[in-house]
Formats: sequence, structure tokens, C-alpha cells
Amino acid sequence: ADDDGSGSVTALEIAEAFARGATKPKRSLIFVWHTGEEAGLLGSRWFVDHPTVARDSIVAQLNMDMVGRGSATHIAGGGDSYLQLVGSRRLSTELGDIVEDVNKTEKMPFTFDYSYDANGHSERIYCRSDHYNYARYGIPIVFFTTGLHGDYHQVTDEPQYIDYAHMARVGQLVHDIAVRVGNLDHRPLVDKPKPDPAGQCVQ
Repeated sequence: ADDDGSGSVTALEIAEAFARGATKPKRSLIFVWHTGEEAGLLGSRWFVDHPTVARDSIVAQLNMDMVGRGSATHIAGGGDSYLQLVGSRRLSTELGDIVEDVNKTEKMPFTFDYSYDANGHSERIYCRSDHYNYARYGIPIVFFTTGLHGDYHQVTDEPQYIDYAHMARVGQLVHDIAVRVGNLDHRPLVDKPKPDPAGQCVQ
């Protein structure tokens, strides 16, 4: 349910909100559901290697995986405002700043936990989810997650444990970030070294 029903349905809700709403960013939005993440990021690698639009036209990628928990019951240090961010400034300081700025405008801003984004972190989250296949081509990314918990990869990852109100707020934040990025008159500035597209990911 959380891994990754939560990210999948939240992306669908965001897509539906843009489709039926009056808010239309200047840039086009692409909604992609990648398969084969657990098998080695296979779906995202295929898409980024064979994109349906020019790869150079993709200015940022916003990735959600496991956004359905976040409470102190499930995550150490969690709570109503808890959200982990990974990679938001690894390629673009500007994109990371946009995320922080948009968050301040939300009705109930999140408190971001950047600890899993630390260089050398043993979980290597930056390298383990679909955003990395975009980052390896120099496309700035942000990975949103409410974090790993005791039901991760267990049969107990069930819908009754999802915090739907919290998940909806994550969706609203990602929606609003997409609006801000989509209305920029420029690409988010890449001011950090780009990875080698053919190399191994290093966090």
C-alpha cells in the first residue's frame, strides 16, 4: 500500500487535478509511472534512455515513493509535518530553494528531514529510486518520501496504516512545486557536477 501504492495514486491525483483544474503551467507536464524499480530501476532507465519527448526538454523530475506514512508511530522522529527529501540540491541549488519556498506557502508546511540525503548514507536512497536515472543525465530531481518503516517490503504494508490526510498534503506540495517550476522563464540552474550517465551512482 505504501510501497508504492501511495506514490502511484498520489501522482494520479496530481495529474487529475491539473487535467480538471484552471491551473495550467506554461511548461508541459509529463506523468510517468515506472515499472521494474525493485529489479534495478529498469523502467525509469528505459524511459530516460528512450524518452517520449526530447530529453533536453525535461527541466526537472519530481519523484514520490512511499508517501503514505510519516507519523511518529511508524517513523522515528516522525509527525504530522514530517517529510524526507533526497537529492533536491544535488544538481540544482535553485530547485532545492524552490521546494523550500513553496513549502512555506502551504497551509501546513512540512518539516523536511534531509538526513537520508547525506553523502555516504548507508541506505543510498539517492541511488535506489527512479529519480536517479534522470539525475544521471543532469536533470535536477527531488525525491519525496515519508520514509522507511517496519512494514517496508513486508506483507503488513496494508492500506489501513496509510495516513491519507498526510499523503494528500504531500500531493498538494508536489503539485504546487510543479506549478512553480512549470511557470519559470528558465530551466532550474544546474550548478553542481553532473554524474557520468554510464557510471555507477555514488551518494
